[in-house]
Amino acid sequence: MSSARWLVPVGWLCLWGCATTPPPTPPEEAPPVAAAPKDDELEKAWAPEPEPKPAAESTGGRVEQPPPPADRHAAYRDAMAEAASALSGKRLDDARAAVDKACAEAAPLTAEERARAWALAFKVAVTQGEPERATEVVLAWRLACGPEAVDACRAAAVRGLAQVAKVKGADAKRLKALAKELQDADGCITAAERAGNGPACLAATDKTAAKHRDELLAARVLYARALAEKADAKKAALLAKAEAKCEALPCAGLRRKALAKQVALALAENELDSALKLALRDAEVAASLVEPELRPWARPPDLDRLCAKYDAANGAGACRRLEKQVTGGYRFRDFSKDKASGDGLSADQVKQVNEHYAPLLQECLSEQARRLTPPDAQRFEVSWTVQNDGRVREAHLRKDLDDTPLAKCLRAQFASWRYPRFTGELQHVEQSFLVTAVERRAVR
Repeated sequence: MSSARWLVPVGWLCLWGCATTPPPTPPEEAPPVAAAPKDDELEKAWAPEPEPKPAAESTGGRVEQPPPPADRHAAYRDAMAEAASALSGKRLDDARAAVDKACAEAAPLTAEERARAWALAFKVAVTQGEPERATEVVLAWRLACGPEAVDACRAAAVRGLAQVAKVKGADAKRLKALAKELQDADGCITAAERAGNGPACLAATDKTAAKHRDELLAARVLYARALAEKADAKKAALLAKAEAKCEALPCAGLRRKALAKQVALALAENELDSALKLALRDAEVAASLVEPELRPWARPPDLDRLCAKYDAANGAGACRRLEKQVTGGYRFRDFSKDKASGDGLSADQVKQVNEHYAPLLQECLSEQARRLTPPDAQRFEVSWTVQNDGRVREAHLRKDLDDTPLAKCLRAQFASWRYPRFTGELQHVEQSFLVTAVERRAVR
């Protein structure tokens, strides 16, 4: 098997590679021949040796993968276990303190974890015989619902008010009225979203949202009104208001629905630039729904399709440049979720991954271009090894350049690359780059 090479100037990066056998071991260099020492060198030999300078740390070309992430759910689980144990042992004050911590720890986690924490907090409050506290928990539980299973979660919370009404000292009449108010509001918004006709009950639902500081419900009212709007301009304006109304995690599902409809409207008007910016915003919302360590690869498939359309109209790389401008970074597809059909990676698979992750290398090469003095130009040969799980294991420049800032930058970027998983020998990819110095203009 052979290794293919390409020469690519900075400013036009379209990476290509060829899957081959493992990289050959570089030949050993012959030891230098020592010259006879001079008299002054003999004298210096007896002088005290200077303190040696610490050698620059070398990774040997290894691409350092990030360490396993800390378990951000551990504190939540511990607090839940402590609360359940204290409740079982009738240590109610301890149970309340532990479940309050569990609710706080659950806030940035999943909808299911938030719902469990608040359900346990409700059980503790009822067991303590505190109707006012239990009512407050119901309202907080309801607001914590989402982005998944919002309606079912809210309904479960509101049903708790009937149980609170049975606690000694509870105002059953007021609790019944509160339950009806919340159920009517949630029922109205659900029906409005399904029918898309903007029923009259939306006005009362909006008042309920304001009364209980329910930003998700207020955003859903705006979304429902947008669905009922016939004029595209007004529809787009209402969708934008709905998406911006609530940026809390429980609102992410509603935000993504509103953004998807805005993208569709923009495309219908041939406003490709606006559509892409909205899609990029949606990608950021989508990333908020996954674990932090997985967010670099939280790239919605629809974004790639829109990017291809944008590049076709504006030139290769235009979509990625706009992405960096709008979001300050990049999102990628995790190709390691796929498995290569053969014993190794095909040339097409390597090409697809290289082009997808190319912006990361472009940044390193652009930094190198700024280090050069015009009109200098340098050619760099970069080789990297892909292991069976799709991650890059090693990356090398020429031996004397392997510990330079460019090499270190490239290796840091390769840590994010993900090729399809495969069996067989490790794969070797090579690439040539031509870097031309960036002209510096004096500031007057």
